[in-house]
Amino acid sequence: MKCKRILAGLLAAALLMSLMLLPVSAAGSSAFTDIQDPDVAEAAEILRLLDVVDGTGGSYFRPSGTLSRAEFCKMAVCIMGKRDLEPAQRGRTIFTDVGPGHWARGYVNLASSLTTSGELAGAASSNEEGGSAGDRLILGVGDGSFEPNRAITFGEAVAILIRILGYSSADIAPGAAWYDGYLSLAKESGLSDGLNLAGNATITRGQTAQLFRNLLFTNSKGTEECYLVGKLGGSLTEDVTLLAMEHSSTTGTNSVTLASGSDILSPRTGRTGISSDLLGVRGQMAQDKDGKFLTLRPNSDDLIRRVSISGTVDANYITAGGEKITVLPETVVWKNGEATTFEKEWSYLYTGTPMVLCYGPTGKLDYIYLSSASQASDEVMVARSDPNGSNPFTALLHGAADYKIYKNGVPATVSDLRRYDVAYYDSAAKILYVSDQRLTGRYENAYPNPTAPSKVTMLSQEFTVLAGAAGDLAAFRPGDNMTLLFTSDGRVAGAVDASEAKSTTVGVVQKCENGTAEVSPLVDMVNAAGEKVVFRGQTTLSDTASAEMVGQLVTVSSNSAGKLTLTKLTKGETVEGSLDVENRMLDGVALSPNVRLFERVGRGPTAEIQFDQLTRSTVPASKILYAAKDYSGKYSVLVFDDVTGDQYEYGFAQYRPADPPTGEVQTNNPHVAVRNVTTSSELVCGTQFRKNELIGIASSLETLNGEYKLGRYVRLTKADGVIRSDYDPDNHTLRVGEETFPISKEVWCYNETTGHWFEGEDGYTRFELARAYAQEMTVYYDNSPQNGGKIRFVVVK
Repeated sequence: MKCKRILAGLLAAALLMSLMLLPVSAAGSSAFTDIQDPDVAEAAEILRLLDVVDGTGGSYFRPSGTLSRAEFCKMAVCIMGKRDLEPAQRGRTIFTDVGPGHWARGYVNLASSLTTSGELAGAASSNEEGGSAGDRLILGVGDGSFEPNRAITFGEAVAILIRILGYSSADIAPGAAWYDGYLSLAKESGLSDGLNLAGNATITRGQTAQLFRNLLFTNSKGTEECYLVGKLGGSLTEDVTLLAMEHSSTTGTNSVTLASGSDILSPRTGRTGISSDLLGVRGQMAQDKDGKFLTLRPNSDDLIRRVSISGTVDANYITAGGEKITVLPETVVWKNGEATTFEKEWSYLYTGTPMVLCYGPTGKLDYIYLSSASQASDEVMVARSDPNGSNPFTALLHGAADYKIYKNGVPATVSDLRRYDVAYYDSAAKILYVSDQRLTGRYENAYPNPTAPSKVTMLSQEFTVLAGAAGDLAAFRPGDNMTLLFTSDGRVAGAVDASEAKSTTVGVVQKCENGTAEVSPLVDMVNAAGEKVVFRGQTTLSDTASAEMVGQLVTVSSNSAGKLTLTKLTKGETVEGSLDVENRMLDGVALSPNVRLFERVGRGPTAEIQFDQLTRSTVPASKILYAAKDYSGKYSVLVFDDVTGDQYEYGFAQYRPADPPTGEVQTNNPHVAVRNVTTSSELVCGTQFRKNELIGIASSLETLNGEYKLGRYVRLTKADGVIRSDYDPDNHTLRVGEETFPISKEVWCYNETTGHWFEGEDGYTRFELARAYAQEMTVYYDNSPQNGGKIRFVVVK
């Protein structure tokens, strides 16, 4: 019975958040500064815009206070649009305790004279039994009095609003208490959504605001129109996305920007602010009779996730909170009030970028919204001294008090701020974004000049310089060693002497030979061209040392132009205990919500992995190559040594032995590859393999005569006679003997009889096809389940 019924409390609870949440802004959505509950704040703001409430003086609403029967009468009269009739009711006495000196005399008299039709019933006593009295909005207490100053009960409040919706006493089912029928109808219609009170309980001002807000979107008796539309002349527009709300300091007015399909709407509004929960959300736009924007009511069938990127971004996915989230190239992206696509924007998204993901009723990702915090802002500050528990970025806030702090994409407090942190403020979402990303090296070049550079070059990479950093850089000259201070999106916000602050940039050596090294940062950095940074330069390492450096984790810096200084990392923090995968605890210390996980096999490349790839319950310290903590003391980066088995390529061995030597000269080396749907690249190896035995191989970054060497290999274990019914499709596990194995997401499935491969978009799809083909299967796994083993290969006949 509600217009596109939406659960009460949606703003506070129904927006599902992932691990990397953007914060809820509560009081910022209302002119009343003493409301902390966002749902109450939103309800009070709507009623203020409709001139139903004006608080208790100044900017206070007193949401936990009670409401008198007289005060409720005034709200009822105002919500009906009958305020103009009140002065004419001040000159008569209907109730003995509402005399000429009572402030609410006109409102009480008017409310007791209005009927469920919204019209005046005349001057008949509201205390008489039967007749039109049962259709009046409110009655006395039966002895000629009204008790105007008594706190109104929930049952009384609901009964009045049910009558405003057009229901008379004849429509109310009898009950044990006089209000039972009213409460039942209120629950059925949605009028009491979000409120669970006994009929004789008093109702607070905040709860009353929610009840009146519900009234606006509840259908009047016998109609398909809600009260706002049918009685107040307002309007509702479906499937509108709220893109921005801005305040003009020049005119003192507010404006909103919304998208309706491909159209951009900019209705007027009297709102003083809006909850950050609504930015980027799709729903039903409510406007008053003059077309002014009241609110956006989120679609109950949409799933909203607010995340910050905390890992790799590619053309088909983003990473947030240890989860890889698939995104189709054609997915709509709302940015700067315009629609673009993920295909065009993905290369500009980096670690720390906040975004809103909207999934429709079918579970499909319908669009991405980039908040203003992900779009360039030159209003950036650097903490120049130790904050000592105070906020050094107060000037950015412009007086805002109800803001949240996110540092390196993680919720933080003022006590987490440090010297040389960099911050910028998203005023729409009321979020202060803080970064401690730094890079130390030789100042190589400046453009257009060192006095006022717009770009600087360090480690052969050119970075964009914000205007506020020019003063810092003017103190340096090319050739000096310094540390650049970056915003989370890779712009230079400041610079200090290298002795004052050190680099926080950690990378993996991808190549190191012939006196040249190539290092990829673990955390994405971007240069002035918008490209992800890879550091390249000369080293002074010997050939032997260079070979040892490949695949290592290093801190990267530079002491001269064109050269790299690589310092091999140890574990960073002493790790003695195991990683508890389920509880995300390492050695008794919690992992950061946006922890990034990496894995490498021996001297092979380092690859980012997700939590769902860790199928073992614990990871011993011996398998953790590197662990780093963030500012809050939580682990933010972990690098594992071969814990998932997912860095191997699995298939039939394709072994090519070395040719016989010609005289004393070995003309070539043995090689191995694997064949699945395709055949992998050959690797130089020193181990013999039987042709077509099932193995997994992992490449090393080391080379021999320009060819990559085999890093590690695993021979798969065979299990015959596994029946299809031993598969658990909900958990993607397979019972093999007495053990249960996860199915690899990349499992390969082969029909030995036909010589064909089962094809599908992923291993789960391929396995389902193979399982449907045969009652029994032969499966191959790489390790025990306790040590991360998975089903890697399936053969059917």
